[in-house]
Amino acid sequence: MAPLEQRAPNDRSQAPAVSVIVPFFDSAAHFADCLNALGRQEPVPGGHEVILVDNGGQDGSRAIAEELGREHGFTVVEERAPGAYAARNRGLEQARGELVAFTDADCRPDPDWLAQAVASMQDAAVGIAVGRCDYPESASPALRLLGRYENAKTRHVLAHRPTGYHFAYANNMVVRAQVFEQLGPFVSWRRAGDSELVHRMAARRPDLRTVYRDAQRVVHLEFLRARDRLRRLRLYTSTNARIDGFRELPAAVRVAILLRALLGR
Repeated sequence: MAPLEQRAPNDRSQAPAVSVIVPFFDSAAHFADCLNALGRQEPVPGGHEVILVDNGGQDGSRAIAEELGREHGFTVVEERAPGAYAARNRGLEQARGELVAFTDADCRPDPDWLAQAVASMQDAAVGIAVGRCDYPESASPALRLLGRYENAKTRHVLAHRPTGYHFAYANNMVVRAQVFEQLGPFVSWRRAGDSELVHRMAARRPDLRTVYRDAQRVVHLEFLRARDRLRRLRLYTSTNARIDGFRELPAAVRVAILLRALLGR
């Protein structure tokens, strides 16, 4: 893959400390839950801004963004190039914070999500932090178990940092703006641009780490059944193969992580 161009820093005079970017496309089902949760965030030192990026769609998401955006003081911008990563990159053009946090329109961040994201970045050696993603209480027991497994897998990989295993997820992620300035924006793939960024940072900025924190939590509202989530995960797996150096965890490690999830560890 050709190197991505570095991104010039945005003007940070009188800027908030954190920019939150939320892309949306036909997101009406859970969008209000997401935006109201963002509007109720605990304050963070230096303040924050929320940038909503309209990626098209026909289901009335834009009207929700404009109504709740006015209520909560959010900014709404547009990106017509298709794909969530193109939309996130449009948000980056607007963002002024030294930290850039990402969530999705079908996620409900905890009230202290942003404060916890800032806490995740207190160590200057941390370039990217991801957090816990749970499913709602109305989800099937199988899906909630799958959620525990996904969190346990992320915790294991980012704690032990085995060579070649790097991944992240943009529905609950915070990144130093300097990472984008030095390494360029997300690749505009349909999926896995988040994990590609982590691989790129590991290769070009090995002094920076990616970390996981349970306290940095969102609830993913899109899925209620495990089979629907597994179908989506299979799509991610096929895209991950495009990432230079990407490796899947060995089956024995995945089984051990699943057993810990079953035991609630």
